[in-house]
Amino acid sequence: MKLKSLLIGSAALAAAATGAKAADPIIVPEPEPMEYVRVCDVYGAGFFYIPGTETCLKIGGMVRYQINWDENDDGWKKFARGELNIDARSETEYGTLGAFIKLRADSNHAGYTNPASPWGTIVGPLPAPGVNDGDALSLGVGSSVGLQQAIISLGGLSMGLSDTLYDASISGEFDNGGGDRVHFINYTFAGGNGFTATLALEEADTNYDYTPNFVGKVGVAQGWGTADFYAAYDATAEEFALKGIIKADLTERVFAEAMAIYESGMNFYSTDPFNLNGLGIPSTIRFGSQWSIGGLVGYKFTPKLKASLGAQYYDKVGHDLPAAVWGGDVDVINAGLTVDYEIVENFDAKLAVNYTNIDAPASAGLPDDNWSGFVRFQRNF
Repeated sequence: MKLKSLLIGSAALAAAATGAKAADPIIVPEPEPMEYVRVCDVYGAGFFYIPGTETCLKIGGMVRYQINWDENDDGWKKFARGELNIDARSETEYGTLGAFIKLRADSNHAGYTNPASPWGTIVGPLPAPGVNDGDALSLGVGSSVGLQQAIISLGGLSMGLSDTLYDASISGEFDNGGGDRVHFINYTFAGGNGFTATLALEEADTNYDYTPNFVGKVGVAQGWGTADFYAAYDATAEEFALKGIIKADLTERVFAEAMAIYESGMNFYSTDPFNLNGLGIPSTIRFGSQWSIGGLVGYKFTPKLKASLGAQYYDKVGHDLPAAVWGGDVDVINAGLTVDYEIVENFDAKLAVNYTNIDAPASAGLPDDNWSGFVRFQRNF
């Protein structure tokens, strides 16, 4: 009897314990406090703090659609470009630590093909040997995506991939100031009264030698405008280039720009008078010129509408090369008209009309002149 009572009591206690456990309230943990994105106004508009860090980040870029025309082509040339910019900055005991990335994607026509023709793919304008206009089949749209810039900076020190320090010109669509993208290390000293000075070591060759190119810039910015002087030495070609650019606001509406260039010989930093038109001369060749002088004058009709007109003259293009290749000296004049209009904020339209005149011996086989231009729409963000 005692054993039976013990078993019954144990079962009752177990049932009571189970019921008590089932009746316990369910405890829901408190949610983690959310860290909202904070605005970073230290470096200007558009920056925000990366959550959990003191690094400020800005994401921007642009989308461009352009319709090109050239009198030597048989039709319109359409062009599209997209760029994505990523800018990260933070403060250290040595100054601002920055990282900048620019990704660029371009798209244009891929060419033509004719399966019945032995000539195969045609990249140039039609017609081509053995191909009739009606036999050509479009290859559609071609695209390229690449890393345009990748820069690390700390204080005045910068390094990475970007346009050369020498790459600067006036603001027309006809002009050329020389240079291209390079790997670089440079240091910028910022003095008082708008004075800056930069010295760069640049590398445009791949596995050629261990001697870098040397580029320097001295500039000043004032209320009236800017004045900059550039010097570049190409260690591979063993030639140098010098350039000066002045940009000034003459009145509230009238602005003017001027540029002068001297080159000791053809080099990486040479200007290229043929790269903006359809003359059929390879754009990878930088002929350069011994002297080049350019300028433009512009007028701001309204805060949204402005126009400019200018020209650039190239003396002795190719230096000593034309005498052997073209039978004499070659001089070139590029001129252009631009009209810029801000449709709405961050959405702009541009019209450009360019003219090229070539003074060359008849034996060179170069055209006397050329007309070209484009209409461009660009959305910045």
